[in-house]
Amino acid sequence: MALTMYYPDALSITQNGRILHSAGDRISPQSLGEAILKSHAVAIGVMQAGVIVFANPAFRDLFKVSGPLIGLPLTEFVADADGERLGSALAAAANSPTTYSGMGLRSGDMWFDLELHIESGTVDGEPTLVLFVADVTERHRSEKKLSYMAFSDPLTGLPNRALFADRLRVAMRDAWDVKDSLAILMTDLDGFKAVNDTHGHEAGDTVLQLVSHRLRSCLRDTDTLARLGGDEFAVLLPLLGSKGDADAIATRMIQALQEPFLIGPYPVNIGISIGIAVYPENATSTDALQVAADTALYRVKRAGKNAFQRATGLFTVEALSMPPMKLGAAHMLGIRDIDEQHTHLAQLVNNLSIALKENADKPILLADVDALVAYTKFHFATEELLMAEFNIASLAPHREAHRRLLDDISNIGVDRETASVSLILRFLQEWLLRHIDGSDRELARVLLEKGYR
Repeated sequence: MALTMYYPDALSITQNGRILHSAGDRISPQSLGEAILKSHAVAIGVMQAGVIVFANPAFRDLFKVSGPLIGLPLTEFVADADGERLGSALAAAANSPTTYSGMGLRSGDMWFDLELHIESGTVDGEPTLVLFVADVTERHRSEKKLSYMAFSDPLTGLPNRALFADRLRVAMRDAWDVKDSLAILMTDLDGFKAVNDTHGHEAGDTVLQLVSHRLRSCLRDTDTLARLGGDEFAVLLPLLGSKGDADAIATRMIQALQEPFLIGPYPVNIGISIGIAVYPENATSTDALQVAADTALYRVKRAGKNAFQRATGLFTVEALSMPPMKLGAAHMLGIRDIDEQHTHLAQLVNNLSIALKENADKPILLADVDALVAYTKFHFATEELLMAEFNIASLAPHREAHRRLLDDISNIGVDRETASVSLILRFLQEWLLRHIDGSDRELARVLLEKGYR
């Protein structure tokens, strides 16, 4: 025989522990001897004129063939779902080694994932193809599992932030192609922190799973519900019929969570705040569209939660740039401790803003977030102690305003999109300035009247 070929990269030929041929060696079956081919652990077949003329025992075992095999076409064992792909691979192998991936059929109608490496040569002047066959079912299952883990939230099984971003990108491209619109809904759960605090994180995980099930039931088959982290969910509504469709789905989502969740014998009430943004009305890029939806979401949270609002106007990523927070003489209240703490809070907000703009590493961002949250708690505690000490009647609503803001800044996660973190910081800037000029100014007036400096 004059057949010559290259073995695939992953193969080598050994005998009695000694390597005879390694990956890439040019070999001749005649020099190796038919016995080596027959004893080889890799499934090997030889084809001429479109049929199998040789198959080693490993080939028969792989396909579980017990009867006659010689003279059969390869399509008896390999499914060609596309009709022509296998034929094209066999033809291409005449010019260079070719790999084909498809499905193999074992006796008994058992299918498996197959990878076929095809080499060409000649035997006695006849064009000949040599087939190296592998069952790659387990490998594919492992790859699919890894892919699922990479793009799915492990708690709820929903798409995660990475997969949501990819689907949004594709949906926006498709909407542009057909001159259609799409919408995204950014959400936060209302009352979820109290579940963790009262019933523990295991109960919180159960609630998140139940919430995801209810929210999914509100959507169309073409929609995507993703968990971005914590109690944040996002919805993608591709090829939107009208803006009213997004409103209707948001309404269904709010209604779906109105019935309490049972955690053991305890009913748990959870609400949801939703911000809606529409492409191309509110933004023409994925980042800007999420900023628009987040802006609407924070308007809902400031207005009382458990509702939805739509973004207004056109957003761009450039619009997100945030000037430093400066407290001038007009913001000073005349209470030294409070004024100093307000000034330090402004500096902490600016530190985090600068770190975001400079694309700082995650540990730096985490440290800046932790410092902001910790000092905010300290500042609020200072104010509440003064109000209790001087018996100021507005303590309850003042404390509630503190609690709501702490909830928001405690949920700043550096795993969010940078745009979303910046948006929260802008919200914090606006809140702090309003709080200083409103509640805190009234607090300072009463404290000054009582002689406190």
